[in-house]
Amino acid sequence: MNQLVICLNGIDKRVLKKNINGVLIAKTDQIEIKEKYTFLQAEFSSIDDLIKAKQIITNQIKNINEIVIVNRDIDLNMISYQYDYEYTKLCYQTLANIIFFMNILINDFNEDIEFILSFDKESHYKVHTNNLNYSIIRYLEALKKDLEKSLQINIKILS
Repeated sequence: MNQLVICLNGIDKRVLKKNINGVLIAKTDQIEIKEKYTFLQAEFSSIDDLIKAKQIITNQIKNINEIVIVNRDIDLNMISYQYDYEYTKLCYQTLANIIFFMNILINDFNEDIEFILSFDKESHYKVHTNNLNYSIIRYLEALKKDLEKSLQINIKILS
């Protein structure tokens, strides 16, 4: 099994597996896991970081069976969050870059690939995070439809 874990925010230990060929990408090196993964630190707002990560992933994993996207445990000041321009800009820039990143990884997908999404529960206080999560889901649904003749894509959303 070849697994790619993309930690936009937080970690979900339920998705980590033992005895696999795994790569974990996160923007912080403060993630503590017991499982053996190749760890890549990247800024998701940086295309250059994601292109470098793609090269390492391609060298290590030829056929990705599973991609996990984690976006949870977001600690925000609810009052100022919706008006924080830098956070808002970063959120939507990350979205665009994740879509770009998925597109450049398509050639590394196994013909039967599963996407597992581990997101925070929807909150009306976290409108930009909700938009990010929904946009990722919609993108994956469109990708599934576009590639249905060549790839079997499954999407699983964890609660």
